[in-house]
Amino acid sequence: MKLAELVAVLDRRAPFSTALPFDNAGILCGDPNREIRKVLLSLDITYSVIEEAEAQGVDLILTHHPALFTAQKTFSPRDRVYRLIEKGIAAVAAHTNLDMAQGGVNDILAKTAWLTDVEPWSGNDPAFVSRKGVLPGEMPLEEYAAKLKETLHANNLRYADGGRPVRKVALCSGSGGDLWESLVGTDIDTLLTGEAKYHHFLEAAQAGINLIEAGHFATEVIVLPVLEQWLTEADPALEIVYASFDDPVRSV
Repeated sequence: MKLAELVAVLDRRAPFSTALPFDNAGILCGDPNREIRKVLLSLDITYSVIEEAEAQGVDLILTHHPALFTAQKTFSPRDRVYRLIEKGIAAVAAHTNLDMAQGGVNDILAKTAWLTDVEPWSGNDPAFVSRKGVLPGEMPLEEYAAKLKETLHANNLRYADGGRPVRKVALCSGSGGDLWESLVGTDIDTLLTGEAKYHHFLEAAQAGINLIEAGHFATEVIVLPVLEQWLTEADPALEIVYASFDDPVRSV
């Protein structure tokens, strides 16, 4: 499968045209006509991931987060994209387009969080479509948070108690702590996200909204098996491997 064909497979599932304006989804480097036989999946591209890809003879690193977000005028050997080009390894990122896609990051997170009746939800940003849903039964917040931590294999999970049991949940993988404000006055009692700030926890709880922060890595890495499925369905001959890259955030 050529790189352009592989990107077309992803585009049919998670159209790159839906990526948010700040994003840099798609081919970051690489010849679209290059034959791709082996793909390394990772949430991020780090120096160690590049070394791992080189050691394994990988043609492409497919990530969720782009290695390059903003325009850059000069490159040096310290830059990850420079190293990728130097080593002849292509890189593709499926980021906010994959967050919003049917069967993408937030759908997988909703499934992992045991939600039913899952629907699109935009919070306070109509350009970004996330998800909301309902638990099969009401659950105490502490119990729900503990189950999420175990299921997501989260290194650290924090939450603020809004004084309500968990029944209806809105979610946003990655960084979405400020979305709690859009839940005030609705029947949704809980926001699940990957990152939140202190004042998000404080203000959400005061407003009667439960806020759960499960970790940026934990709420997004769950999509990598989906990418593997999409690619192998399109070309069973593709060899898919996973980077050993793990959550860089540790707790003591």
